[in-house]
Amino acid sequence: MAVRPSGGGTAAHLVGRTGQLVALDAAVSAVTGGEFAAVNLCGEAGIGKTSMLRALAERASAAGLLVCDGRAAEFERDVPFAMYADVLAPLVAAGGAAEDGEVVSQALTGRLVRHGATSSVGRARIYAAVRRLIDGARAPGVALLLDDLHWADEPSLELTEYLIRKPPRRPALVAVAFRSEQPPSGVADAIVHLGPAATRISLPRLGPADIDALLPGVPRRRRTLISRASGGNPLYVQELSRCRDDTLAALVDNDDVDVSERHVLTGLAREITDLDEPVRRVAYAAAVAGDHASIGLVAQVAEVPTDAVVGAADDLHRRGLMDVDAARLRFRHPLVRAAAHESAGPAWRVTAHARAAAHLRAHHGPPQVVAHHTERSAQPGDEAAAETLIEAGLAFTYPAPAQAARWLGAALRLLPEGHPLGGRRPTVLLQYARALGLSGELERSRDVLRELAHGDDRVRAEAAAFRAVVARLRGDIDEAATLVTAQLAEARLPRTSAGKLHVELAAIAALGEDDDTTVGHADRAITLLAGDRPPLSAAAYALRAFGRLYAGDLDAARRDAAHAAELVDSETNAALRPHVELFGPLAWVRMHLGEVTAAAHHLDRAADIVERVRDSSAVPYLLIVRVALLTRLGHLETAVHLAEEAVTLARRVGSVEMRAMAEAVALRPLLLTAGPSVVDRLTAGDWPRSRMWRRVGRLNLAVAHLAAGRPESCLEIVADPAPWQPGPPIAVPRDVVHAIALARAGDTTGAHRYAARAAALADAAGLAYEQGWAGYAQAYVATAAHRHDEAAALADAAATRLAAARAPVEQALARHLTGIASARAGRSAAARDAFRQAQEGYESCGASWLLSVLAQHTAAIPSRPKRDSRPPATGTATALSAREREIAELVRAGLTNQEIASRLFLSRRTVESHLARIFTKLGVRSRTELAARLTGDTPTL
Repeated sequence: MAVRPSGGGTAAHLVGRTGQLVALDAAVSAVTGGEFAAVNLCGEAGIGKTSMLRALAERASAAGLLVCDGRAAEFERDVPFAMYADVLAPLVAAGGAAEDGEVVSQALTGRLVRHGATSSVGRARIYAAVRRLIDGARAPGVALLLDDLHWADEPSLELTEYLIRKPPRRPALVAVAFRSEQPPSGVADAIVHLGPAATRISLPRLGPADIDALLPGVPRRRRTLISRASGGNPLYVQELSRCRDDTLAALVDNDDVDVSERHVLTGLAREITDLDEPVRRVAYAAAVAGDHASIGLVAQVAEVPTDAVVGAADDLHRRGLMDVDAARLRFRHPLVRAAAHESAGPAWRVTAHARAAAHLRAHHGPPQVVAHHTERSAQPGDEAAAETLIEAGLAFTYPAPAQAARWLGAALRLLPEGHPLGGRRPTVLLQYARALGLSGELERSRDVLRELAHGDDRVRAEAAAFRAVVARLRGDIDEAATLVTAQLAEARLPRTSAGKLHVELAAIAALGEDDDTTVGHADRAITLLAGDRPPLSAAAYALRAFGRLYAGDLDAARRDAAHAAELVDSETNAALRPHVELFGPLAWVRMHLGEVTAAAHHLDRAADIVERVRDSSAVPYLLIVRVALLTRLGHLETAVHLAEEAVTLARRVGSVEMRAMAEAVALRPLLLTAGPSVVDRLTAGDWPRSRMWRRVGRLNLAVAHLAAGRPESCLEIVADPAPWQPGPPIAVPRDVVHAIALARAGDTTGAHRYAARAAALADAAGLAYEQGWAGYAQAYVATAAHRHDEAAALADAAATRLAAARAPVEQALARHLTGIASARAGRSAAARDAFRQAQEGYESCGASWLLSVLAQHTAAIPSRPKRDSRPPATGTATALSAREREIAELVRAGLTNQEIASRLFLSRRTVESHLARIFTKLGVRSRTELAARLTGDTPTL
């Protein structure tokens, strides 16, 4: 006896899901309560993810939410925004800004090319438009339900991640379902970062009692066989319930047989091939045509009349294999479509794709869908097919560069190498290179651009300019400079064009920390432009300010930065879009001049511009600068989040250099929140190749080594003979770190010298931030020399200056040091007050690790005042040998004896012997007391 459960029905798959349904109810309640929520459903194939999404759709709709659902498909992963074609249609129809609706409609249809011109509508603008459409929906909230995300195309995945990381202002629910073994990492990571706003559900297999409830009319012995053979997978239960008892028994008795997706596919394929020929042909055609294919398209692909398709679709529906919705056909489960697709045969599929492409082209179908079918059916020499692929490639260069590059490459391969493409071959090659570059294929992009080195003047110039961009993204600063210099050598260049090239050369020199060359090219650009192009002139002034800042000419840097700010403030966003990168050096300079409000204003303006600009390397670069500013302002959690976003974007454009830049800047906020465990983050990864960002990363790494109790490693970095700029923003922090490292190593004389030099440089510059840091270093050295009253006064003064500089983390650090010095001077009340202020500062900034260190110091304050008038000889870290100190620091970092032994290439017994002596010398009885003693002996940076 065979039992046939309802194919794909919700009820069949929701047995044993009571707890999960309660979680879905809670997510819907959160949205109706005015919040944003995300649901992550995962599990193996056939486990019931789709049924859970249907249940969620019912609940969301009943709550009044506008439900927008869609499903990715295995065979359309190359069609940009394929999943969102169904999802966004209700939003576009529901209203919102007309401009946003047009942008989204263009993205869905691919009609982004007009009269042969390439659209500049990029991903950033499309994603922002979708978010604004959600905000403008008339419903009290919106529910986006996205199924089979493991098969989604890249732009759809990026859009999903964007909506989760930057939720709409209107209450909304984003639910995604994917296979556990194929998680879309970016989306999954974004959901993890939502914290309590996310509901993560991993669907388990059904137990025997669940299967009993699922198959109530089936004899117990048969239910047991089905349960054991299926392993509790609902889809496998459904498929195996069609098998005979002897087949089930054979499956159960054969230990080598594992009922799996392949087994189910084989069973479904057999079921499809057993269909009558007309029905079977329609199933094959629907599998090739794609999810939600129209009846007319399926009829064309199957080469049968429309009436025959209708009859066959009804038959497939009765068999639980297909759904019919608004004259469109959709298989009940992706495995059913996969079985039909495989059964159709590869040769038949090629001709079927050709018929689908012809039909869609004649009926003005979306270019990306036409291109999908064309690519799978085109024959060498087919000029019409090449034109179709070129049209789609040009349309999607910015919204979906990886897909665009594939289509343009396919078009070029279809025709002989010398084929002129109507005289457009160089232009198509240039756009192919651009798409490769935007999709992260920098090496291939560079190879294609080299082919254009001998083209006509316009194409050659554009190719050389993009080659320079690619070189910068790869970190090849010298190559970028050579390319731009070669362009500059071209005869009869207009003044504006020459000025633009000098701006580019100034930017390249700034990355190399060649201050004189930076200023020289910026000077030349300012002269050539003569105010004719304000945005370019603003970039030149910003870069000249950058060079002068690091050369130590702060007054001139202030004047240039102010002039650049006046120019950008007088321009529209549209005029600034091609030059949006200028906000990076401008904000950087103003931050280091202490003008943090102005720096934040510039980065806010840049963020507004890039939201509507086409995809550009400026986006991760501007995020990196913002991370540095947020760290300075004490917004540590946001800084870490944006640094991760910058790393993701850098990976997306294939820039190892920009990813390394982001990781270099992220090291500081990560240290302050997570502690010294991040010390190996850059050591194990790629360093930036540009000198400026490499120096930023190395200085942050030096600080991390200090925090980890490795002053020798810190000194190796700051004492590096490689040149460091003389300007205060570099020289003062370097000397501060150098002084503290020497103090930690016991050289208070050398430490005093570097701290005094830092103070002299900072005072001469008149920069409050640098003055505060220098004062902190002097207080630190005084503490190490046991001049506690002097140290407390110096640290208190440093905190005041750092407060004026709007540097709350550093201000709290100075208060922390004030507390340590006061406690050692025997002034417990003053110590407690300073520690309280430090705690408030750390808490407001989210400096979790510093809070944990502070807690140890606070607990160590004696209940009665006790003046410390003599330098301790024993009971402190100074009594330890170098090896003992090294082991003690590793204990403080949380390593076990075995881990310490492995790291230092010692035996575990040797480590234990050293540790016994350490305990004796320090007068402690546990690892916890040891960690507290070390932390109390030396204040943290």
